[in-house]
Amino acid sequence: MKIIRILKVLAINMASFALLLVLVNWACGLYLKRAADVKREKLPNYANDYAHAEKVFYDYNRVQHQYEPFVGWKTLPYKGATLNISTDGRRTHPAPANQKEKSVHFFGGSTMWGEGSDDEHTIPALFNERNPQYDVYNHAQLAYNTRQELDALISLYAVDTRPDIVVFYDGVNDAAFLCPKDIKQLPAHRLVPMYREKLYVGKMAFVKEIAAKIFVENTMKVIHKFTYKPTPDNSPYDCLSNPGKAEQIASMMMKNWEMAHEIVTNRGGAFIAVLQPAAFVGKPRTEHLQLDEELGKNFREIYKRIQQKIAERGHPWIVDLSDRFNGDDYIYIDFCHVSPNGNEIIAREISNIIGNLNKTNDVSLLALHP
Repeated sequence: MKIIRILKVLAINMASFALLLVLVNWACGLYLKRAADVKREKLPNYANDYAHAEKVFYDYNRVQHQYEPFVGWKTLPYKGATLNISTDGRRTHPAPANQKEKSVHFFGGSTMWGEGSDDEHTIPALFNERNPQYDVYNHAQLAYNTRQELDALISLYAVDTRPDIVVFYDGVNDAAFLCPKDIKQLPAHRLVPMYREKLYVGKMAFVKEIAAKIFVENTMKVIHKFTYKPTPDNSPYDCLSNPGKAEQIASMMMKNWEMAHEIVTNRGGAFIAVLQPAAFVGKPRTEHLQLDEELGKNFREIYKRIQQKIAERGHPWIVDLSDRFNGDDYIYIDFCHVSPNGNEIIAREISNIIGNLNKTNDVSLLALHP
């Protein structure tokens, strides 16, 4: 009887402690939600129409993904007030009714996809508005890096699609999502650590994950928020402290561009690679944002190296637009995504680049205009 009473007391104490953990974790979750950064739809970028911005992010937050061979993931079809995704996972835009001469296919991550803008104000849509003579396709997907775009390009040719012009818009995802320390082997993509943790370690890992979410996840985040001070040892990124990794990322990025160029031009098309802007690079307006400077230091290391390679290679089909958002305008809504005015700048730049192809003497681009 004495043992039973002791066991009951222990059970009650354990249950009380577990309940306390749940309540503290729940309270920390509420705190984190209220203490979160200003919602992007409330940023001054959207001051002309906050209500429309809310609709844009309402649709964006409902985007879902499914597994896609070779590239990892792809968006599911969606139909909303500001966002439409086709049955094959591509974001679409209203196309001009003009007679089409050639096709332009855009590849990239969420910045090219159009996070922060409605269908009419993505880079491909704004380019198409300026150039109604082209069929324009947006193959960008959230978080894709150059290697995933290369795989997506190969898949495009595998189904007998032959683009006249291909544009890669890159830099952010190769830097931001390959610099974390848990990316230990290259090439890789953003979800490699999650895939390995969830797909290949058995059911126990799933149980541990659920338990952590219920009992301690938010509590640990609050503790981290108030105690974390970045040092080389505890930084979540290692591109600055590991020059070999940084060099490998930049080298692979360049090689992915060069392979894409070879694939496209050998099949009669023209290829353009664009190094995209980012809030950590140049002198854009950012005082309205809360940027992660630890990420910024590692990010700039990758950009420094890829810019060196661009200068060394001298490829005329690579264009560095990383400084195009310098100035006093509100353009960035976080460290890389932009409001529609930023997309307008890039669409104009790419329009000028493609418009100048007729004037170039670079034989690598002559296939566009036989």
